[in-house]
Amino acid sequence: MPTSSYILQRLRKLGLNDAVAAQTATVVKVQSFDAGRKIWVKGSEVGHWQYIISGLVSASISTTNSESTPLSIYGKGAWFGEQSIINRKPSFADYVCLTATEVLALPAATFDTLFVQEPHFARYVAKLMAWRVQKTSETLTLMKLGNPCLRVVMGLAQFAEALAYKSDRPPTIGFGEGVEIPIAQTTLASLCGVSRTLFSEYVQQLAQQGWLKISYGKLEILNIGTWHAFARSQREDSVSHLNASIDELLQILRGLEPA
Repeated sequence: MPTSSYILQRLRKLGLNDAVAAQTATVVKVQSFDAGRKIWVKGSEVGHWQYIISGLVSASISTTNSESTPLSIYGKGAWFGEQSIINRKPSFADYVCLTATEVLALPAATFDTLFVQEPHFARYVAKLMAWRVQKTSETLTLMKLGNPCLRVVMGLAQFAEALAYKSDRPPTIGFGEGVEIPIAQTTLASLCGVSRTLFSEYVQQLAQQGWLKISYGKLEILNIGTWHAFARSQREDSVSHLNASIDELLQILRGLEPA
């Protein structure tokens, strides 16, 4: 169970001074959810801004064949739900716990008050939303124009960023050595917009070249600094190469390795 000092620390990181953080902490709740539990369902009111203490949450859409297609995933250290609160719109997706998850829940009314009255808080939220809009734009470009190979490789790079950056940091902060993705390949394939078979094919080739480590129910992205450089190069390149082969993408990764 998080301590009051832990909650205060999280609130201070949002740009709140000690007095406002202490006052806000009194309305923050700690909630726990089992794997598979839905925090919100599509079309429902989002009553709290949520911070993930531990676990993974997917924003997913249920399709006509009763399967759930993940649109984005939030990991430990990420806040989520601000879009619906600010727009005063129902949730655009089901928010489902992929693993057992524990969150801090800040009431929407308190979020609104802080957004209006606390400039540093508003700036934090604005930067968070700007980063997520960029990620969404990249994903839409890949899904509309990129071939399956690029979807997988760039999709993995994006997902690693989301976990490493806590889903809220600009892509200028260095990574550690690796990022573990504790999610089944079927879910990751859906995130990348490809079949499970194609995803496995490309992942196996990446693993053979030392860019990934595959184990039951999870992937680990290795040499993460190079993946970071790859994602940055794709964003900064004046011409988008959307039909690259896996060999061409592997060559790009090798070329970005530190000397």
